[in-house]
Amino acid sequence: MKKILPALLIAIAVCAAYAPAIRDGFVWDDIALLLRDPLIRSPRLIPEGFQHFLFTDATASDFYRPMQRLSYTMEYWAFGAQPAPYHAISILCHVAAALALFLTAGELLKAFGVAERMRRIAAFCATLVWAIHPLHSSAVIYVSGRADPLAAAFGFAGFYCGLRSECATGGKRWLLTLAAGALIFGSVLSKESGLVFPALWAATLLLQRKWKPAATAAAVGLAVVFIYASMRLPAEHIPPPVMHTPTPLLVRPILVARAVAEYAGLIVLPQNLYMDRDVATHPTGFSDASVTGAAWRELQTLAGIILMAAFVLWMLRARRHDRAVFACLILTAMTYLPISGLIVLNATVAEHWIYLPSAFLFLAASAAITQRLSVAKEREEVRFRFAAAALIICVVCLSARTFFRAADWKDQRTFFEKTISDGGDSARMRINLATVDSNDGRLDAAKQRLQQALATEPGQPLAVLNLAAVALKQNDFKTAHELLARAVEMPLVDAQAHEMIAVLAFKEKGQVDLLRLRLASRTGPPQWAIEKRYIKVLAESGDVNRAIAELQTCLQTQWYRSESWELLGELLAKTNHKAETARAYAQAEAYDVHIAARPKVL
Repeated sequence: MKKILPALLIAIAVCAAYAPAIRDGFVWDDIALLLRDPLIRSPRLIPEGFQHFLFTDATASDFYRPMQRLSYTMEYWAFGAQPAPYHAISILCHVAAALALFLTAGELLKAFGVAERMRRIAAFCATLVWAIHPLHSSAVIYVSGRADPLAAAFGFAGFYCGLRSECATGGKRWLLTLAAGALIFGSVLSKESGLVFPALWAATLLLQRKWKPAATAAAVGLAVVFIYASMRLPAEHIPPPVMHTPTPLLVRPILVARAVAEYAGLIVLPQNLYMDRDVATHPTGFSDASVTGAAWRELQTLAGIILMAAFVLWMLRARRHDRAVFACLILTAMTYLPISGLIVLNATVAEHWIYLPSAFLFLAASAAITQRLSVAKEREEVRFRFAAAALIICVVCLSARTFFRAADWKDQRTFFEKTISDGGDSARMRINLATVDSNDGRLDAAKQRLQQALATEPGQPLAVLNLAAVALKQNDFKTAHELLARAVEMPLVDAQAHEMIAVLAFKEKGQVDLLRLRLASRTGPPQWAIEKRYIKVLAESGDVNRAIAELQTCLQTQWYRSESWELLGELLAKTNHKAETARAYAQAEAYDVHIAARPKVL
């Protein structure tokens, strides 16, 4: 009962704080990962899902996360493309991560000699605050952010088994060690950050001067890394496009300091939350806004340096007086280092990156406060009452912020507008919102947003391409020609630009430019959307056999695409090949269990 009641309270708190997310839809990367990915359409494709990086039919990525894809596959099989179950399961993944953290926190504090009552209180308080903190909403409410809760749930559970193995003997010890390795492997397959858990396990043992168990933990970690590399390296991977010049090495310490200040502010006062954060300085001349923005960034750098110095002093003090707090601070630093900014990632900061480091930071703070409160025995009860009242107020305020934060993910338009208004006013967000405007027929608004994006990032390829698409919809052929002439010279969008030139020729002169469409389908990495248009135009122009041959060539390497088999069935039906048509349709149904209700993506 001592363990069940706190765990139950944590689970209830999480479900209550995140309940409104059930009403949200799919936004941003959800479209690519849930509505476009052909590899989640059937359980038959689970093995193939382990052979590909994420974003199969979208902009390429460096994310090899088959466990995340596996979770989507099972949900699609069970629920189709209804958003509510996906959000519910993301919340349950966060509950699992919180419960695993609760167990791990208690075991970690026990390993460093914290009394049972104190460690239960510290573990409960830290886990509760971590579980309902609105800073983690982007990892829980946003379905595409599920990699973080999945990796944490597996990783914390593996860490717990590793710590428990030190108290076990004989076969049970080896069983717990193997379980730790298997769970940590699941964490690594969920997100790359899972690679830190073997290091955390070994570091904890080294801090206790347990050399032989630490060597065992290191061996398990090396085995996990080897098996993971043997799966990741052969997987089909198209390098993602380079959108910006990597931050120079000499500049990175400045960004590291700013990131610390940014995260600290969000932990203490999580009011201004939004996606697509950035701590780099982007001067736009000598205007008041540009100078003021640069000045604030310099102050943020100074604040970050002060905070890092304070963290180091806290660590040095804890090393002398509180080994448990010192261990938690070491683990905080280890989990934070990969996302600190020293290593070039796809952003300078991101709210969901702090998901794992914040757990150990909260545990360090909770353990320090709990130990402090219990020093004076005669005042212990009074102090704990004040602390309990403060905790309740903190939890209520944080839960309320998390509860209302869910509304930001209501739909695509709400998500992009809220992100921009809250501070994520980047060129990328304006381009995304312009796409929503264009799909809704608000062409003038889309044009204005794209021009603003180009003013922020001159020559931004997606802005140029989308501006050409808007001009095409407005029948402004002259502008479309000029923009597409620029776009074909941009490697990121050259294939789409060639495709759009063919569309422009048809709208302007009624000509079907098959050569241009063929060029588009052969430019850059394979893109099914362009290939599909080329095949359909071939068939519509009367060359059905050539269209079938082109499609069969695609299926030789991308046999898993249900939509391709369905299109093949439609083409074969025109040639009266009844048996082959039936086989093609059967394959389509085999690779998409909800083929009749396949989501339509613009």
